[in-house]
Amino acid sequence: MPAMRALLLWTLFLALWAPGQTVHSAQDATLPLLSVWERGAVRIEVGPRMGVLVDPGGSLTLEQVRTAGSSWQLINRQSPNFGFTKDAYWFRFQLQNLDSQRLSRLIELPIPFLDHVWLYHYAGDSLQTRYTLGDEQPFAQRPVRHRNFVMPVDLSPGMNTVYLRLASSGTIEGPLRIWDPALFHAAANDESLVQGGVIGILLIMVVYNLFVYFSTRDINYLYYIGFVASYMLFHLTLTGYTFAYVWPNALRWNSFAISTFIGASAFFACLFMSQFLKLRLFSKPAFYLVRALTLVSAAIFCLSFVLPYSWTIRAGTSIAIPIATTALTLGYWRWWRGAKFARFYCLAWTAIFIGLAVLTASKLGWIPINLWTESASEIGIILLVVLLSFTLADRINTDRSLRLNAQAVALEHEREARTSQQALIEAKERVNQELEARVQSRTTDLNTTLQQLKAANDRLLLLSTTDGLTQISNRAYFDTAVENELRRAERQQTAITLILFDIDHFKQINDRYGHLTGDACLRALADLMRPRIHRAGDVLARYGGEEFVIVLTGVDLTQSMALAEEFRVAIESLRVVSEGHTVAFTASFGVVSTVPHATLQIEDLLAAADRALYEAKHNGRNCVRAALIGT
Repeated sequence: MPAMRALLLWTLFLALWAPGQTVHSAQDATLPLLSVWERGAVRIEVGPRMGVLVDPGGSLTLEQVRTAGSSWQLINRQSPNFGFTKDAYWFRFQLQNLDSQRLSRLIELPIPFLDHVWLYHYAGDSLQTRYTLGDEQPFAQRPVRHRNFVMPVDLSPGMNTVYLRLASSGTIEGPLRIWDPALFHAAANDESLVQGGVIGILLIMVVYNLFVYFSTRDINYLYYIGFVASYMLFHLTLTGYTFAYVWPNALRWNSFAISTFIGASAFFACLFMSQFLKLRLFSKPAFYLVRALTLVSAAIFCLSFVLPYSWTIRAGTSIAIPIATTALTLGYWRWWRGAKFARFYCLAWTAIFIGLAVLTASKLGWIPINLWTESASEIGIILLVVLLSFTLADRINTDRSLRLNAQAVALEHEREARTSQQALIEAKERVNQELEARVQSRTTDLNTTLQQLKAANDRLLLLSTTDGLTQISNRAYFDTAVENELRRAERQQTAITLILFDIDHFKQINDRYGHLTGDACLRALADLMRPRIHRAGDVLARYGGEEFVIVLTGVDLTQSMALAEEFRVAIESLRVVSEGHTVAFTASFGVVSTVPHATLQIEDLLAAADRALYEAKHNGRNCVRAALIGT
């Protein structure tokens, strides 16, 4: 991904803004076939081996797409990138399961900033799995907690077809990967470790140079810190880490944060360039050029809060490459004109340009893709940040050397003054050494504190949404999840089902066998139901006491009644051994299912389900009853 991250983004977009990808018509028979089996490849790069269908108005339905016939095109390019576009794109690829049993695989789309990601998995004509994802939806709705879009599928033996619809106000990219689940999580851990190292280095640079700024009050350090901090936030936002771990519910902010951080990075880069190279004294035209770029960057930063993202991201990526080119050109010009302090500055920007060139070449298929080419931007930005830090230190050392040389000529005739000056220099060196030691110590303490804070936050989040006894979702989580599912079902006009059930004569179980046995029954019931409620969007929660609640989407009343009956039979067959007793119990179910409308509230569903549960209790318990909304 990008380094200045904005710079790489612009470089890639130069390729993407060019005329669309080369494609040609493809009948179904010519679509590439991807074979999978139990001991096959653990990671498959789909790349261009799929069909693409352009949806100019974004209005095509799934059925229209499935019957599109010769309208499907083959992608004749290494990477399926389509640049900035208002069109929606449908992709289709075929997976052949060569085994005789179902295989679990993960489909990864490693582009975390797409607005809409819809996936449909068919085995023959039967829809097996569907997902409706995107960065405009809360992160908690994703089936796999990962910064990228990761969608589990169970591949039936034989032919499986996957349809993917992508739409976004930014660019459209579809570099899909098929993973073995275990190895995906191992690779994700390795990638997180690498990214953690990159962010750790950037944080160290920010903290270290912040302390140096407080010591020296050199404004260059402040501009440098602003640039590194802005880039770090941009990097985390572009790669999806902030949406996953920092602001998972801030959809509005997440929709334009990339543009905001691009503007901030460009703004501080211009300020640093102008101040460090002393352009006001060196060249008035160069100074006013950089001043103009600074004002444009500031405008992009401010306008990102009010203008559409599709405008500001184009503006941000358009300004990034002129700023980088200007920084590199002026740096070499200053060096050529005798400013030795600019040498590390030039090396820093040269490193980032080399990193960009390597990554861009790999993305365009000019050089092989491997660990080094994929990490070129990270290597480039680390070199940029570290070398710029060296640049600041080198300029200070250069200025100090010039001062010392001038003092040495004057102090040749004044031994006492020279001795005093030497003592002052030694004192400064001791202060610098002590400062470096304090910076290292405080950096270590800060990292330890941040780790402890993250662990505590993760634990608090888990405790706040999990029932302590049964280890399933609690009432608080249910209240939030059912509201989201109700509104989504209302938008999509699909059925939503609420099943309310509790253990019959639970008080008698407590009275006869004791509360420990009663708790064991509740845990056993939760363990029985947990693997049966596994679809994305479905909810199983402990509602209170011995009451449980299930929320299902896309299931009508007939199917819901059948499911509830299966649950009732399973519970009736359950035996719990606790405190030397074998306990059997039954449960009564109340079911309500409806297609939501604008005035329907959660309380209406709960009231109807409660009435149905009451009717089940009144009719002898251990049975399933349904109720209609408003009756």
